[in-house]
Amino acid sequence: MQKKINRTRLGRGRTIAAVLSGILALTGATALLAPATANAAAAVVVKMTDKPPMYKPMKLAIKVGQTVEWINNAETLHSVTTDPDSAQKPSDVASPAGAKPFDSGFMKPGMTFDYTFTVPGTYKYLCLPHEKDGMVGYIVVRK
Repeated sequence: MQKKINRTRLGRGRTIAAVLSGILALTGATALLAPATANAAAAVVVKMTDKPPMYKPMKLAIKVGQTVEWINNAETLHSVTTDPDSAQKPSDVASPAGAKPFDSGFMKPGMTFDYTFTVPGTYKYLCLPHEKDGMVGYIVVRK
């Protein structure tokens, strides 16, 4: 009799595990069980502030293929650009050879801008409305 109870419990345990696995697969919740490296694909967040106008963090290092998300959580317009044609001083921006300039346009409070970096090197970007205030940021993209 004791053996029969153990088999029943084992059978139920396997059934419950199978059902839970199915539920997780159907709901996409398997990512919750994935190793911590699953978050490596998450965007790196840069916030924009008003007093003083700046990017936080101002400098960061990422890997090729990572995305940076700029969030204007300030109360004024901000932007993100590496376009030397838009800058008051073209030397205030820089991109590595082979990288095309990017530009968020003017971002109202609450807006976001995402950019995925595919070319390694150093990027220097700025906020057009606050260029004269020194609102610049740096991103080093490694292979």
